[in-house]
Amino acid sequence: MEIQKLTGFSRIYQAECFPDELSKIFGKNSGEMKRYIKWLYVWLSVLDNDGINVLNLEQFEYLKGTINPKLYAIRHPRSKINERYIYVYIENENVVLLTAFKEKNKSDYKSAIARAESIFKELESDI
Repeated sequence: MEIQKLTGFSRIYQAECFPDELSKIFGKNSGEMKRYIKWLYVWLSVLDNDGINVLNLEQFEYLKGTINPKLYAIRHPRSKINERYIYVYIENENVVLLTAFKEKNKSDYKSAIARAESIFKELESDI
């Protein structure tokens, strides 16, 4: 698995599986997907510019209990679908988007964290 730089950003990358992970959230509702991706790109711009300093904003959080690697999430606090985007910081505060999911209950987070850790392990040789 490889990482790919996101067009229009200087420090934002994605695991090659991230677009598929993102599509799973929205299914066939492309109108909804476009709206939420537009929202995501706004916050990715903030992340691209401010790096780890974004953690004081409500849209960003450190996922407690994750250590190797430390994982973070972008969340849409007032979203109807309650989507989350898990990422990791790599060298020079570059960011790699690992997975995306809908949080319906606490076990969804546990599964997504396990998925993100697995993706990260596959990417380690490329980072």
